[in-house]
Amino acid sequence: MANCAWCHKRTTLPEVFAADGPLLDWMEERIDLYCQANNITRSELWGENSDWSKIDLSPKMEAELLAYDELVATVSRKRICKECLITDHKLFKKYYIKDNDGNNDGLYKFNLDF
Repeated sequence: MANCAWCHKRTTLPEVFAADGPLLDWMEERIDLYCQANNITRSELWGENSDWSKIDLSPKMEAELLAYDELVATVSRKRICKECLITDHKLFKKYYIKDNDGNNDGLYKFNLDF
């Protein structure tokens, strides 16, 4: 038994390669709200094809995005509990996977349903 690296609950799951922190619903919502308020798409603000030199990004939002990117993009071996893995997967599907109609302006076009 060890502690989950994200929520610190006890878990028997083995170590996996995972981000330093989980996706955060409130931050993902903040990204969406910023895009709506500034009339830009999510992919213009967030993702591998975004170019912040082409949009009017506030210094505060830039700092928040840089910190969030560090949290979710830095990967190392750690133990993550089942509940955190499920929640993270649901948030990934919610914010990053487009449905068949192309909705969600997600960055990825594949499905991770197990």
